[in-house]
Amino acid sequence: HDALPILLNDPRKPLFNRALNGLYAPGSVFKPLVALAALEQGVGPDLTLECPGYFELGNQRFACYMGEAHGRVNFRRAIRISCNVFFYQLGLKCGYDGIYNMALATGFGQKTGISLDGESAGLLPGKAWKRQTFGEAWRDGDTCNIAVGQGALQVTPLQMAMLTATIANDGCLYQPRLVMAEREPNAAEFQEIPPVVVRRMHWPADHLALVKNGMRDVVQDAEGTGRLAQLEGVAMAGKTGTAEYGRKGAGQKHGWMILFAPFEQPRYAVAIVMDDAVSGGISVGPRMRQLMREIFTGEGNG
Repeated sequence: HDALPILLNDPRKPLFNRALNGLYAPGSVFKPLVALAALEQGVGPDLTLECPGYFELGNQRFACYMGEAHGRVNFRRAIRISCNVFFYQLGLKCGYDGIYNMALATGFGQKTGISLDGESAGLLPGKAWKRQTFGEAWRDGDTCNIAVGQGALQVTPLQMAMLTATIANDGCLYQPRLVMAEREPNAAEFQEIPPVVVRRMHWPADHLALVKNGMRDVVQDAEGTGRLAQLEGVAMAGKTGTAEYGRKGAGQKHGWMILFAPFEQPRYAVAIVMDDAVSGGISVGPRMRQLMREIFTGEGNG
């Protein structure tokens, strides 16, 4: 009880349930959804685009992360190295309606229905929302921002874990539930409650394979932004993200990483967000590795 006032007054808000209530720009962890949306809208899987380190739209210049020029980039490498310029252009080729509808279908902008109080719905901005909120039309610049997980988009870590699980499950979106206790399946009091399927996304196998292999490269490839999460003996797939917050130019960043494992037969889907990070890969990658090592060691695999 003596510690409660200290915890309540701590500016870091340790009692705040960030998993359910924390609202964050997802940054690049949103890119797998954008890739799937673009493929669904008819963008060819063999698409390659040039990244000179920036993308110009009218009089606006959108930089790639740290202004790095990646040269010719295809879908798989764009996910592996998290090329913003590829995704700016991809978002425009897809069109915002395709991104919006897929994000809505996979649970963004709405509560997951988990059996805990006070869950946040987040914000999935749309054309009508912008007109009502700002009295302005949706612009291509807005689409570019959302395509890399910035702009007005706000998500919870739970929603990002749900998207990760949906990709790992080949498009099956389940309602999340809490495990309250473990019991033997043959125990007298055991009653298995079947999972609730919210929606089945009919993603073609080749689209899923392209995005999943890109996510595998993120962790397993030497060029991958999430390579610091590598765990010997377990192939994993993920996506890192870095999202600015606070006052523009202040340099404050949230670091993200989503991951599912093992790659071939996934059992775990995870989302981690970290305040005041250097980047998702540098700050969150090693922590993801530590978490997954504990999980797989607990299973007897470590």
